[in-house]
Amino acid sequence: MKSFSGKTVLVTGATGLIGSHIVYELMSMKNVRVIALGRNIEKIKKIFKDYINNANFYYVVQDVSDPIDLKNIEVNYIFHAAGPMENKIIDQYPLEVMKPNIMGAINCLEFLKKQKEERSVSGRMVIFSSVTIYGNITGNDLVVGEEDTQVTIPLDASNAIYSQSKRMSEVISRAYSKQYGLDIVIARLSTVYGNTFFKPETAFFEFINRALSGENITLRDSGVARRDNIYIDDAVSGILLLGLNGTNCEVYNVSSNGEMGNFAAVDEIASIIIDLVNEKYNINIKLINQSSKNKIRRSGIVLSNIKLKNLGWNVKTSLREGIAKTLKVFEEKK
Repeated sequence: MKSFSGKTVLVTGATGLIGSHIVYELMSMKNVRVIALGRNIEKIKKIFKDYINNANFYYVVQDVSDPIDLKNIEVNYIFHAAGPMENKIIDQYPLEVMKPNIMGAINCLEFLKKQKEERSVSGRMVIFSSVTIYGNITGNDLVVGEEDTQVTIPLDASNAIYSQSKRMSEVISRAYSKQYGLDIVIARLSTVYGNTFFKPETAFFEFINRALSGENITLRDSGVARRDNIYIDDAVSGILLLGLNGTNCEVYNVSSNGEMGNFAAVDEIASIIIDLVNEKYNINIKLINQSSKNKIRRSGIVLSNIKLKNLGWNVKTSLREGIAKTLKVFEEKK
């Protein structure tokens, strides 16, 4: 059976939600050397303070948009998790979104190419792509498989830079595989949620902050589409499985397929947060919806996870359970 034992694994974007949890999981395994790459040394030392003196932990402080030099360290796996996902950054700093997605992917691939050519060491890279490369123009909720990429969002859409640069990272990785024989697997992630050390500016954490402060949550758009949500633990287990057993150059949706209540919109997520907080603290905060009562919910996308399930993986966490776990950790750290 394949395992990461005896291997060296590089994780880019190591201080983010997905990257940090990948590092945690790998460090819980025996005889795995982990290299955490991030831009901010203070964040690295805070998030991974328990590992700083561990002989199997190594960190690199740099922007993944710059060439990677690990001083003759041979890498067996790269998980390229770097790149912002907050709407505020996507809207105001589009180039800072594009660079890690495209240049970061190229730098990781160039590292593996050089390593293969100079030391005859072959490594595998897992490219992190996104549900946003899929589009839905049907007017109804849609289930998509890995081959359903014929529809995408318009170039003037607010998150086009994010979705299209993710798509381009897929194209680039396959080009490197074809031309240089590199081993790559593409993971298309649905909406991943869960607790992270440094909270991004997203609606999810704003809802949690307000609820735990005893404040009502106000929404101005109830017509937002439902989305395929997946709890961080389930996402990480799927990603690591792809690292070990995914087929070279194949694409896999890492998603809930909407199972266990995980197909939900932000207003429905807010309702669950309110319900859990009210239940625990015996209070009565409310969801205030300021949008029109006749607002029609936009069509959403569910990502089929059949290919990933065929590798032996499955969803384990319901949406309510995942939010409850996130709230518990959030409270403990707060």
